[in-house]
Amino acid sequence: MKKKLTVMTMMAFFLVLVFTANAVADGVNIPISADQTFDAVIKQVDPESGKPARVALVDVRTTAEYYWVGACGKVESILTESGKEFVPYDGKVELKWDNFLYFKSQAGKHFRPVLLPIKEVKKVITADISIHIPTHTWDEAGCKNVANPDFAAQIESLSKAYDVIILMCRSGIRSNTRAFTTDLFTAVYEIDQPNGVDGHGGFQGNNYGDKYNGYRGYPGRDKHSKSTQTVSWADAGLPVHIGWTPFAPDF
Repeated sequence: MKKKLTVMTMMAFFLVLVFTANAVADGVNIPISADQTFDAVIKQVDPESGKPARVALVDVRTTAEYYWVGACGKVESILTESGKEFVPYDGKVELKWDNFLYFKSQAGKHFRPVLLPIKEVKKVITADISIHIPTHTWDEAGCKNVANPDFAAQIESLSKAYDVIILMCRSGIRSNTRAFTTDLFTAVYEIDQPNGVDGHGGFQGNNYGDKYNGYRGYPGRDKHSKSTQTVSWADAGLPVHIGWTPFAPDF
C-alpha cells in the first residue's frame, strides 16, 4: 500500500512539473475581442476577471496605419442635422447595418437605446483611447520599415501607470509579440480570435483570402459564412478616431 502511494505521489508530482513547464513555455498574450477591449479600457477593469485595473490599449501598428487608417476611439458627442446633441453612454457607439449608429443615452438614472440613422448625423466628435507604440518605424534612407529599437523600453515604461495592457495591430499577428518584460504587468492581452486562430482580430481583421480592395475590415461584410469570424475593431463597428496623439515615453 505504501509503495502504491509513493508511486502515485511521484506521478502527481511529475504531472505538476510538466504542466508548470508547459505553462511557462506556452506563455502567450490572451486573445480577446474588440468589444471586450473597449469595455475594459473605458471601465478600467480586467477583461477576464472584471476586477478594477489600470488598463491601456496599445496600438503597435505603423505610424501611417495609425494616422491614416484610424485609431481606436470613443464618441464624445453626436450632433444631428436638426441641432440635437447626443452624448453616448461610455462613449460606446456601434455602426449597425451600414446605415445606423447604435448607442445608449443616459437620462438621470435611466438609459435608453438609440438607433440613429446616419443620414441624420451632422458631426461626430471622437477621442483616441489608445497609446501608439509601433513595432516598426520608417527608415527614410532605406525607404523601408525597420524594427523599432525602443519598442521594449516604451512598452515596459507603461508599467509605471498600468497593470494590464492590450496589444492591437491590423489583424492580430504583430500583436502576438512578447518582446518585452511581460512580468511587469499582471496580464497581457491582444485583440484576436479567442478560439486561438490568429490573424482574425486587430483593427481590421482577416480578409479571408479575398484580395478585393476594401474587403478587409468593415461592418456588415460577409464573415458569418466563414468558419472563423473576425473580432476586429472595424468588424465590431466601434468608433474610429482620425488624428495623431504621439506617445511621449517616460523612461
